[in-house]
Amino acid sequence: MFLAGDAVQLIREPVLDALSGLGTGSLRESFDAVSAGGARFFVSGMSSKARGVAQSDLDGKPAELAMPNRLVQLAFEAERVFTY
Repeated sequence: MFLAGDAVQLIREPVLDALSGLGTGSLRESFDAVSAGGARFFVSGMSSKARGVAQSDLDGKPAELAMPNRLVQLAFEAERVFTY
């Protein structure tokens, strides 16, 4: 999953613990479930820099900072790509 724009803040611990969507439930529960299933998170390096998200926010998570060229590479390698 590639997080960009304001979505990069979703990787922060306080947001993971506090956010709960109507009809979608706890972000923490969803994050933990998809992480346990082997998901990887790619967090836009440019969006992160603009919003103060640091490498320390990713530590201990299956996540890495990534630049736009990594997003293009992932899209070409993927069997399926969709946006919700």
